[in-house]
Amino acid sequence: MRAFFCIPLGPEIAAAIGRIAASLRRATAVHARWVRTENYHVTLRFLGEIDPLLTVDLEQAARRICAKRAPFGLPLDRIGAFPSIERARVLWVGGDAPEFLGLTSSLHRELDRLGFPAERKSDLAHVTLARIKDRPDRRLAEALFENRADAGLAVVADRIALMQSELTPSGAVYTPLFVTRFKGR
Repeated sequence: MRAFFCIPLGPEIAAAIGRIAASLRRATAVHARWVRTENYHVTLRFLGEIDPLLTVDLEQAARRICAKRAPFGLPLDRIGAFPSIERARVLWVGGDAPEFLGLTSSLHRELDRLGFPAERKSDLAHVTLARIKDRPDRRLAEALFENRADAGLAVVADRIALMQSELTPSGAVYTPLFVTRFKGR
């Protein structure tokens, strides 16, 4: 099964992000696969195909990480594109938080112990809005600029989840396999 670790988002934040995505969609003619609102999350680490029996070890690792971690504020105060606006492949809303970097570092160490290959850590916490299928629309830079004020969002990161990702013709379906709350103070 395909799986990934993430910080789940509440429905209010997901709806606010959905409004940003809808505004970008209206302002451009980007040919993209737009992420459904119920699928918004902050990715911590994509694992790919895993043995379902490994979820026991992954849950133990998540408990070790979360036992030492206190909830933290995670700003989603920027809108952008990877790798750049001119060559956009992914549209996102995101932000920086030192606690996010600490969380991803801890997760990478635990996954390394379980034999997962090393992966470059993301310096930016982000929620994917869309994956662009061809050349970005010339109006994209202007649309991102015009919608930047709407990205003044913040999430309280207080748990991580291991999600199963099932690809279907109508898009990905995510199912939580477990959720572990932060227990530190």
